[in-house]
Amino acid sequence: MNFIPALLWAALIFTLSTGHAVEVPRFSNLLEPDKLAHAAAYFVLAGLLLWGFHRTTGLSPKAMTVAIMASVLYGIGMECIQYAFFPNRYFEVLDIIANIIGSILGVLGINFLIK
Repeated sequence: MNFIPALLWAALIFTLSTGHAVEVPRFSNLLEPDKLAHAAAYFVLAGLLLWGFHRTTGLSPKAMTVAIMASVLYGIGMECIQYAFFPNRYFEVLDIIANIIGSILGVLGINFLIK
């Protein structure tokens, strides 16, 4: 039950990432709206994962690491799915970097709020 919000958010990310095979503009820096949206989405995902761990096993460095790694790996997986199955979508390293930044900030933010 503690991870249901994170699972629902991951499903929303999946739906938004794969629901429309439209051409998405490619950007070249991390301050573009697309990259900020990636960071925000993975900020929430990692934060919800950490919240689930906090409610289940308590807050620990291991829980923080797992929350970050799970959200980052999910983001990489989403980039691979977009590239493999949606011809008008792209695999973008900057998207992955934005996901990583958002994931780290999400865990740090929830950690701060909990403490």
